[in-house]
Amino acid sequence: MFIGARDHARLGLLIARRGRWGDRQLIPAAWIEAMTTPSPTNGSYGYLWWLNRAGVRYRGAPESCLYATGAGSNIVWIDPEHDLVAVMRWIDKAAVGGFLTRLTASAA
Repeated sequence: MFIGARDHARLGLLIARRGRWGDRQLIPAAWIEAMTTPSPTNGSYGYLWWLNRAGVRYRGAPESCLYATGAGSNIVWIDPEHDLVAVMRWIDKAAVGGFLTRLTASAA
């Protein structure tokens, strides 16, 4: 998607809120559940969302986190345990883990 950081954050909030925006259910909760269920071929992947199961990808972040990633290391990060949504734009891939560790620590 070619959208700005604010719209990426809105998408993240919509997913984090299980498809609800205010008092409206925009995406069925069952679809959100399916999106965040590990695929049979890759336990770290749902429907277009990556899962941090067993901390495989980012050890400093909770296992319940999920994220979408795209070209240029643009990432929409959702941390349900800490009620966080973060958007990283054009971040150095090597810096993502450290950023997420500090973000998680600041929310605890």
